[in-house]
Amino acid sequence: MSKPLRAHTAVGEEYLAKGTVEVRHAFPFPPSAVWAALLDGEAWTQWLPITKVTWTSAKPFAVGTTRTVEVGPQVIEETFFAWDEGSRMAFRFERSSLPLSAAVEDYRVVPTAGGCELVWLGKASAPFPLGWLINRQLAGGLRSGMPKLQALIASDPKRFGL
Repeated sequence: MSKPLRAHTAVGEEYLAKGTVEVRHAFPFPPSAVWAALLDGEAWTQWLPITKVTWTSAKPFAVGTTRTVEVGPQVIEETFFAWDEGSRMAFRFERSSLPLSAAVEDYRVVPTAGGCELVWLGKASAPFPLGWLINRQLAGGLRSGMPKLQALIASDPKRFGL
């Protein structure tokens, strides 16, 4: 049984402006393939330690889109506050079973000469030292997950529009 969900502080761009953690990974694919993977709920469970992703808004996705993410017994309800189709999605944790006061993740797909780069910015606030530990865990998960995302796209190119 999951823990009850708690509301978090509604944050956005201003929260990202200071103290974020950043992870970058270069992909040998066009931005459209990486973007397609970010839209694929099942794909998230194949490259990060996520159990389930459920988009709770209808397509087309945009600012205001919502989804629910499960990480083992933990549940996170997210609301997207930034959406630039094909290049950026950023969301805040609206409610979750985690002991946080606020959290944001920002995914940017940047074209490069050899494909693209996925840039992740994240920040979570909780009482010390928990906030620091959660930020390290988020960054570590992304750092180890992005090569898995690259392998996933390479293993099933048709699925991601290649």
